Amino acid sequence: MPVSRRDFVHSALAVSTLGLAGRQALIPIAAGARVPGYRASLLPSQKEVWDWQVWMAKLGPKYTGNKAHAEFVKFLASHLEEYGLEVAREHYMLPRWEARHCAITVTPASGKSFRAPVTSYFPYSGQTPAGGVTGELVYAGHNPSFTLDGLQNKIALIDFATNVRHFGEMYKPWGIYPPNARFPQDFRPARGAVNDLTKFQKARALGVILAWTDVSDANAADQYTPFSRPPQGVPGLYVGRETGSKLKQLAANGAQATLTLEADVFPDTLTDTLLATLPGATSDEVIIVNTHTDGPNATEENGGLGILALAKYFSRLPRSERRRTLVFPLTTGHFAGPWVPSMRGIIQKYPDLIKKTVAALTVEHLGCKEWADDTSFRYIPTGENEWAVAITEMAGPGRILVEALEGSADRKTAVVNPVHGGWLGEGGSLARAGVPTIGYIPQPNYLLAGPANGCIEKLSAERLHSEIEVFAKVIHKMDTVPAAELKRRDS
Repeated sequence: MPVSRRDFVHSALAVSTLGLAGRQALIPIAAGARVPGYRASLLPSQKEVWDWQVWMAKLGPKYTGNKAHAEFVKFLASHLEEYGLEVAREHYMLPRWEARHCAITVTPASGKSFRAPVTSYFPYSGQTPAGGVTGELVYAGHNPSFTLDGLQNKIALIDFATNVRHFGEMYKPWGIYPPNARFPQDFRPARGAVNDLTKFQKARALGVILAWTDVSDANAADQYTPFSRPPQGVPGLYVGRETGSKLKQLAANGAQATLTLEADVFPDTLTDTLLATLPGATSDEVIIVNTHTDGPNATEENGGLGILALAKYFSRLPRSERRRTLVFPLTTGHFAGPWVPSMRGIIQKYPDLIKKTVAALTVEHLGCKEWADDTSFRYIPTGENEWAVAITEMAGPGRILVEALEGSADRKTAVVNPVHGGWLGEGGSLARAGVPTIGYIPQPNYLLAGPANGCIEKLSAERLHSEIEVFAKVIHKMDTVPAAELKRRDS
């Protein structure tokens, strides 16, 4: 449920209850920690990075393989080559699906027809003709306890609450910055909780309407959720909580609905992963710094901009000051998992690279400020940073990151051990391949939203640049620490 701005920060996130064991796990921050070799003056300026960010946001949603995504990948490749990196491309194909128009028209048993507001569509669901599909509107229940009986040739309506991520169970903190911040035990980002519509297709429903119940319409707007699902075969549209409540009442009284979702499928759409290499003094040991490039907005995914800044920075250092070779995979397919393997593709194709890799840093969703619904369902900024979790199973990398965070503007970051699963994002594949990995991944409510402006107003240029500074320090330290130390799991 929505919370007040004050309660959102201090209460509804269920303040950290680390207990004695959790407190003992915290890695102490070295006061005034200095990183040998780090030269802040060689980093791209905050203005330069923010200019990249604004340009990228203006491209619009970068759904896998679309024009905006291809333009962004081209931008990254040209700059990486300009900085002297060797850039290879891995080509993939997918049947790209792109929505053109969606609408819901409702005809009550008595009264005039009206257009029901749609907040977004279900990606890669079925498409309809221009006139849509029409049938009786039937309320099938609340996810996951909905019924599939009696839906043949009808429009199904289901509602759902957003999923809770139990951070307190998933993670054991290595360290938190700032140390007095209260790490959330439960976290509820705005995500669609219904991941599969194929059951409705098998029930021969004409279409599905999915109604949010616990977020504002502004929070629900343009959400591209869920992603990385195979084609669903039945069209699905999302509506806000008030619209969903109204439709439920109308369904009980015999209303009809017309659901329209016009979409195009572009078979054999080309999409590229980039693999950029900056040689060090030795090629026998490698540090991977990776992200993905596809995503709906200015933060999902802007990790490529962070990598661009880091590549420019480290390319300005003498090769002799880079002990290990840096490899930057910028993968495609995060939003097209059924067809494109993203980081898994690099792991599978380059086993020798993975064997040489002593550590990895995955960077995603940079510059995030916190937005939340208040008790009146107003979607507003809280004035704070969004929580970032930086996931690592290894104490060595955990210590390095905790120390690098000190004094930065990257406030509200928890460096955590995923003791009960909990790997999120592109870092998980590397960790499962045995690479000591840090996966840095904030999770704002707007992470999957795809408005025209890319949510640029919700990002912070200061935090974005500070995160890059922190990453540069982490890479410097990783470059000097013995490989065995990077693999340490104990604190």
